[in-house]
Amino acid sequence: MIRQLEIACIYLTGLFQGLALVVVPAASLIFTGTFGFSSSEYGLLFIPQVVTAIIASLLGPSLARRWGMKAVYRGGLFFNLLAMALIAASQLVADNHHAAYILVIFGTTFVGAGFGATLPTINVYATNFFPKNSASALTVLHTLLGIGTALAPFLVTVLVKMGWWILPVAVIAALMALLAGAFILPLNDERAAVLPSGPAGERGVFLPVRVRLFMLIVFLYGFCETIFANWAIIFLNKEKGVSIQGAGDALAAFWVMVSAGRLLISILSVWVSPRWVYRILPILITGSLVAVTRSSSPTAGILLFALAGLSCSGFFPLTFSFGQKGFESIAERVSGWIMASYMLGYGMAAYGIGKMLELTQVPLSSWYLNSTVIALGVVFLSFKLTQKEVPPISLPPKN
Repeated sequence: MIRQLEIACIYLTGLFQGLALVVVPAASLIFTGTFGFSSSEYGLLFIPQVVTAIIASLLGPSLARRWGMKAVYRGGLFFNLLAMALIAASQLVADNHHAAYILVIFGTTFVGAGFGATLPTINVYATNFFPKNSASALTVLHTLLGIGTALAPFLVTVLVKMGWWILPVAVIAALMALLAGAFILPLNDERAAVLPSGPAGERGVFLPVRVRLFMLIVFLYGFCETIFANWAIIFLNKEKGVSIQGAGDALAAFWVMVSAGRLLISILSVWVSPRWVYRILPILITGSLVAVTRSSSPTAGILLFALAGLSCSGFFPLTFSFGQKGFESIAERVSGWIMASYMLGYGMAAYGIGKMLELTQVPLSSWYLNSTVIALGVVFLSFKLTQKEVPPISLPPKN
């Protein structure tokens, strides 16, 4: 019974981490409308989130070695809880622009810290709960994470008349229950093996050129994914005249298809080489960047952003798989830096697009089209990096 409760605690953390991660993008029209945040102010909200997510993901392994996996997991839950409290509290000072903005930007800061600390630990717990079925265990976990991200925009549109702040408050209640479970349940560190040393560990500073190319490709991909995810509601509502509910449904469709696509790809991998899936997805992303600009109705928005979600679905996890292949002896460094590079791409699109909208007055539809250049870079690198197998590298032992 204890084991089942531990498994439930870890997997439900994935679901609510997804919800916490997307609360602010899902409420983007509220922050840029009711709260009066400018496009650049809205984009700036995600910069501290990116920074703290990178710091937490890179420091997590060494902190887990020092204090134990469960301590890092608890810390991640606490950061998420604090983030939701700050974001919900901004409603109390909605008429005070500066006070509301400070609360929300501190909230996104703690969202990043929570995400960076929580995700690696629950990955390790899930893998070690099901050592003989680790791939399936992680697929289910990331599907729940995706369901959480898909639910957030849908719930905000449903709750907008009663109060959007009900969503972060509900997430607070769930996180408090999970945090209580993290103190009560054993969640033994010896079963959830402690992560190895961090990315600047004892094996040297420099990463192989091939790994740096994977860091580049995931940086570019992170930009493309974020322009879909963080700007969909504002684009559809303000430029295309789609209702708030219709725009929220389109963003929800994007995240639903991200999750469904990952499951579909895991099934198709029995018959289709992951190498070809990795090459095809960026081509679909390029097409989706063009296609979403044709959204002229709620139905078109839902269908086209669903296509974008399917296009993005498997690329990120496959990058981890290909990026670490042949570099198993430094896998923890590779994983940490790939995650950090993705977050940099996320921050570039979240803040950079907002700033450019304010400075240039170029519409979002043009930025979607301009981003095809970045997507084509992902297409080129996806073919280059999957041309041939890479032999494992052999590193000298520590002196």
